[in-house]
Amino acid sequence: MSQEEQAHLKGPGAIAQGHSVAAGAAGVAVGGDVHGDVITGSTINQIKAGLVRYDVDQRVIVNIILAEGQDALEQIVDELTSLENVGERPGQNLGRQAAPEHASRQITQVIAAQKEAQARGVPPTPQAAYHLGRLAAHKRDYDTALDYFRQATQQDPDYSDAFEAIAWLQQIRAMHDRQAQDFDAAISKLTDARAAAEHTDPLDPQALALRGYILKTLAQVAEDMQDQAGRQKHYREAARLFEHVVRLAPADASAHNGLGNVQYALGNLDAAIAAYERAIELAPAYTEAYHDLALALEGKMEADPARAAEWCRKSLHMWQKTYQLAPNNPAFSADQVLAIGQHISWLEQQCSQSET
Repeated sequence: MSQEEQAHLKGPGAIAQGHSVAAGAAGVAVGGDVHGDVITGSTINQIKAGLVRYDVDQRVIVNIILAEGQDALEQIVDELTSLENVGERPGQNLGRQAAPEHASRQITQVIAAQKEAQARGVPPTPQAAYHLGRLAAHKRDYDTALDYFRQATQQDPDYSDAFEAIAWLQQIRAMHDRQAQDFDAAISKLTDARAAAEHTDPLDPQALALRGYILKTLAQVAEDMQDQAGRQKHYREAARLFEHVVRLAPADASAHNGLGNVQYALGNLDAAIAAYERAIELAPAYTEAYHDLALALEGKMEADPARAAEWCRKSLHMWQKTYQLAPNNPAFSADQVLAIGQHISWLEQQCSQSET
């Protein structure tokens, strides 16, 4: 981290070519002009320049929103979203990589400023609420992210991307509930995710793949609860969606991985491995695909004992790749990452034994 990034505000700092952004009791001075409790409209570019160094104070942001309204908030949020490379699509980078500490602090300042400005009569536009949700997810504040996504859909009932973000986020949270064996909570979140997904574009491959993953997780929960009828129903629907997406968009890695999940669940290991490998070919940093491929390759150790040593080494390599990528992926909790590390140690012993 640079010295400028480390110099996070203890009070507002200098942000643009000798100008300062300084909050005071009587008002805010920017480039020398103080106007009571607000600042002049010409300062928005200085605020954006300060965001580059992540050193703009909450009070300064509040004042410019009060002075210039919703447009100022949109510009600030857009600038920070761009700086953090949050991505254009709701499923793209949404919480995929945890925000660095300096960025997380700045996002916290922006969110706090927005809430104060809203309390004083300046609510965010649907677009600003959506991008604030993406920033909150980037710093792993999923409750706040969900609140913003819901606010965006309440203001604009046709906001497909915000509905898709709700579905994605609830799907991820349901997976964590399933790991904790809180199946009622998982079903509740998946029901919410499925309802949100119904508001997404039915011709959009990414949105369709997301619907498939929701169904896949519902099938897994049904299996956990020994509901075989529900398991078969949801897997069948998931397979239909993933197959449709692969036909619609052959380069969609998530659809190939989803097909692999269904094939694995049905015991078709070779088909699952082929689908996972295709997903990784299309998206070389696809953490879930490495994880799922590792499981399938490990399954081949039992299914093909004559080549157990070979399958073990291949599986171990995929587990190691998963362990490398998982800490920056919100689909994997800290406990899951720890469990993967422990599993790698166990598998290394198994591989050594199978080679002797």
